[in-house]
Amino acid sequence: MTPLRVAMLGTGFIAEFRSQAYARTPGAEVVAILGRDPARTRALADRLGIPHAATSYDELFRGPEFDVVDICLPNHLHLEAAERCAAERKHLICEKPLGRTAAEARAMLAAAESAGVIHCYGENWRYAPDFVEIEARIRAGVIGKPLWLRGREGHFGPHTPWFYDKQLAGGGALLDMGCHVIGTFLQLVGKRTREVFCTAETLHHDTDCEDNALGIMRFEDGTVGQVEASWTVRGGMAVTLEVWGDEGLLVFDRSALAQPIKIFARHATDAYLMEKAESDRGWLFPMVEEYRRYGYQGEIEHFLDAIRAGREPSCTFRDGVEVNEVIDAMYASARERTWKEL
Repeated sequence: MTPLRVAMLGTGFIAEFRSQAYARTPGAEVVAILGRDPARTRALADRLGIPHAATSYDELFRGPEFDVVDICLPNHLHLEAAERCAAERKHLICEKPLGRTAAEARAMLAAAESAGVIHCYGENWRYAPDFVEIEARIRAGVIGKPLWLRGREGHFGPHTPWFYDKQLAGGGALLDMGCHVIGTFLQLVGKRTREVFCTAETLHHDTDCEDNALGIMRFEDGTVGQVEASWTVRGGMAVTLEVWGDEGLLVFDRSALAQPIKIFARHATDAYLMEKAESDRGWLFPMVEEYRRYGYQGEIEHFLDAIRAGREPSCTFRDGVEVNEVIDAMYASARERTWKEL
């Protein structure tokens, strides 16, 4: 198998996280990484065994040849990255959200389609083993027709300062975390969103973004989705999903307390436990193969298989555009305090 060569754009948490998945994917080779800070970029490249470290697109394209670009950059840099790399005929995968707005997301889709490259929207929930099972059970009719969905993702705030700057991020908890829930609802219901309502509040953090949001999606078939996103949840990452059907109920919980391994430690540990872990002693909840549990492994394997087969992946930039459109409408609803049609 001829390896597909990958260039990573970004040196933050998500780039490191996804690099774990590439390292465990046969036929994938990360050959270049792009970052803003030369020392940080070089250090990360050395630690991950990536041969070429660049701090500009010109330097990136002067390095070794690559086939795929993985966009793990701050939100305000997604559009430029997609346009620059699509123009070089590189296949694209982009971390969520696709754009700060639907307009940016549509421009990214247009760039990819115009260049004829394969594009994947990085909604990792879709490829997490638990969610693959959830979708299969719902499709099999185990709980009947879904009537109401309730999803939540929360923690106590992002990794880096740019998330808290609306100009750079585009939005707060709704865009950062609610996008997962919205994307999952769109996948599970399989219908267009007819209208939305949302309240978005800043309750704790020093930011011009919302740190909590509650949104309602009403689908064209009458199904309702309840979206909860928060940057004020203590105790580590919390991910929950409930699907209420006319013949049953499905409940999923991937919060820290739900982990099967629970450790009590009197003394501090510097060992990595799980994303957004808040404690280094007391009760600890390590997650095994976190990159796989979160869906990054399955996402990357599926995307690279699609490139080799010359077909679209199951989650493309079009899906990212739809998520951005719902979020734009929710922000408009929050501003105007009314239902907004899509």
